[in-house]
Amino acid sequence: MKKITLVLALFGALFATAQTQNVTFQLDMNNYSGAFTTPEVNGIFNGWCGNCIPMIDANLDGIWEVTVPITDDSTEYKFSFDNWTGQESLLPGSSCTKTVGANTNRFIVLTGDTVMEPVCWESCGTCSGSPVSAMVTFKVDLSNDTSTYTTVNLNGTFNNWCGSCTEMLSPNNDGIYEVDVVVPIDSIEFKYTLDGWTAEENLTEGSPCTTTKTDASGTFTNRLLVPTGDTTLAAVCWESCATCVPLGIADNNGLTDFVISPNPSNGIINISASLNDVEEYTIIVVDLQGRVILSKVVKDNTINENIDLSIVESGMYILNIVGSEIVVSERIMITE
Repeated sequence: MKKITLVLALFGALFATAQTQNVTFQLDMNNYSGAFTTPEVNGIFNGWCGNCIPMIDANLDGIWEVTVPITDDSTEYKFSFDNWTGQESLLPGSSCTKTVGANTNRFIVLTGDTVMEPVCWESCGTCSGSPVSAMVTFKVDLSNDTSTYTTVNLNGTFNNWCGSCTEMLSPNNDGIYEVDVVVPIDSIEFKYTLDGWTAEENLTEGSPCTTTKTDASGTFTNRLLVPTGDTTLAAVCWESCATCVPLGIADNNGLTDFVISPNPSNGIINISASLNDVEEYTIIVVDLQGRVILSKVVKDNTINENIDLSIVESGMYILNIVGSEIVVSERIMITE
């Protein structure tokens, strides 16, 4: 009798596991700033098929949904749109995700028919009324680089440092490589690499566009970006926070006695330096998103300029001085 009872119990467990569960997925696209036509849900249950399970916004309220029969007791999935034209870039370690290798997907454990709460694109939670992602154009200038490589790649927290999965292109064949990536509106770290991880930038700790962290694996210096919306970053030289200068010209050649004061500042800053020769140079201030806050052209053999940044928000900015033989990049802090 005990054996029969045990067999029935095992049979019942197997039958329960094989039951189909109807899962209603809901996606709130109200805060998504990019262009799309039809969101989809893709996962293990449909072989990541692209547009085979489109979602519908029946109430035209920006919340798209679809009900899917799933036989597994757990599954991985993510939202995409227009047959993989766009897909979520989910943060590894967030509460609703599972990361395997370079892939971070949403993960759910099912115990029966389920109606999921509406979630924001690339978020584990509901929309807060402000965008949760931004389209960022990353650019790196390799026109001065003499190494041999096949592809240029972008790696960061937003793609789980995946190596070769985000390839950059040089549309004008001018050595400037770029790529558009949807990233979370949050502090992100990244760097440029060659042929996956065959070669990577060796960034200088303390330089104005970087951050340095130490963990159990070691100490890492990466580029830092805090996006607040769609933005196009300036093309920076490989392993530099500044733009490239022609080959054969040394950084800061001919520039001496360079001083920025005060720093930190309430917005009024004096820049002074001496140049060996009279030349035209440009003072450029950008924020951490690469947006130009101030640009001023000066022609003299000395630099003695007062710049007024009192109208900008408090925070870190990057001051660049660029000339034919000058490339200076320094952090400046604006306080209230």
